[in-house]
Amino acid sequence: MVKSGGRPWRRPRSLFEVVRDAETTEDIGCNLADFLDHMNLLAKRPGSAVRMAAGLRTEPPRTGDAVQDAYLAAVAAHLAHRLRVPAWADKKSRRLEHPWFALPDAWARATLLRDSPAAFRERNLFTTEDALHRC
Repeated sequence: MVKSGGRPWRRPRSLFEVVRDAETTEDIGCNLADFLDHMNLLAKRPGSAVRMAAGLRTEPPRTGDAVQDAYLAAVAAHLAHRLRVPAWADKKSRRLEHPWFALPDAWARATLLRDSPAAFRERNLFTTEDALHRC
């Protein structure tokens, strides 16, 4: 498979690649899903902590969307719970000033407040507990 631009497709191996290799906002979402698959595969292999940390180390380019930028930082912090959280993920610019809820309905807010993983809550992102779950 070849991506537009002539480069062959390859699963992103870092959050930096998730953003760098995206042409649209939707591409970032697809690339993030592929990156999570990559990290899940690594997590099943013994001694892969160094490779997992490498996938989080380099700060991804800013997307221009505050929610998306905070979300990428939350992903890094959440995945790094067994590793050291990369410094870029704790930058003030990677946190939202106002809460953002994955589900817009008022009835869902209590559930999202309760279930959001800590790395997401710390960045004012409120999502489902399985936000990073991939089949």
